[in-house]
Amino acid sequence: MVRVPEGRREHRHRVRTRLAWAGFGSLGQGVWITPHLEREREALEALRDLGPSASAQATSFVARHGSIGGEQELVVAAWGGLDRLDGHYRAFIDTFARLRPRQPEEVFVAQARLVHEWRRFPFLDPGLPEALLPPGWSGVEAREVFRCHHERWAAPARAWFGES
Repeated sequence: MVRVPEGRREHRHRVRTRLAWAGFGSLGQGVWITPHLEREREALEALRDLGPSASAQATSFVARHGSIGGEQELVVAAWGGLDRLDGHYRAFIDTFARLRPRQPEEVFVAQARLVHEWRRFPFLDPGLPEALLPPGWSGVEAREVFRCHHERWAAPARAWFGES
């Protein structure tokens, strides 16, 4: 839970942005959640970076879901549903799954594009456990497309770049 005084809007925006980048979901009223205990350190760093002048008040705690309401509803409330992210993953799959560059320069370009497009996902994907993901979650397939192509293209791309 994070409270930043109303008069410190810039600080509030900075901490909200940092928490969202770290994969936290907002339930409103300064309540942020994550299924990853190790991300508490990132929250602490975001608060420390504000400095003492921000007058931020925060506390963290570990909890488990109770018997009222459903976990899927909690996911939707905190992360706004995952349809948009699923769409980004599907577009990534459509772009790269069947891509087969042949010439060394084409491999280099494909590898660079692959990595460039993939780099945004850690900022978009909260990294929820499989049990909290919707059925048919495309992030799993997208991760496999990235892994396979990256392994296949990395050495030839480096070789071409080294020769150029």
